[in-house]
Amino acid sequence: MKIELFEEDIPEFSNEMMTLTQVFATFKCGEDLQMARYNLKNQPEIFQNYPQVTQMLGKKDVLPLTLVDGEITLIGDYPMVEDLTEITGLSFQNLGCEEDCQDCSCQ
Repeated sequence: MKIELFEEDIPEFSNEMMTLTQVFATFKCGEDLQMARYNLKNQPEIFQNYPQVTQMLGKKDVLPLTLVDGEITLIGDYPMVEDLTEITGLSFQNLGCEEDCQDCSCQ
């Protein structure tokens, strides 16, 4: 499963955003679940690779936009941990890496 988050700019800091950032970093290159975040300001070329996203960009307030396996699942809002749990069936509690972790998802 692949979950991709397309956002306009870096969001304001909040506990929810910090948790979401940690979830996406942890599963960046997972085997069964891959998660990626793309920022329109810094990565506009990636947006061009997704016709379903570029079609939506002409509409008002569509970012952030979430794709699950290429299908749009959430428009205009960030997914919360509960949303990700519902989509994946996984628990995202107590995420984090040990100091000596060398796994790519921790980087």
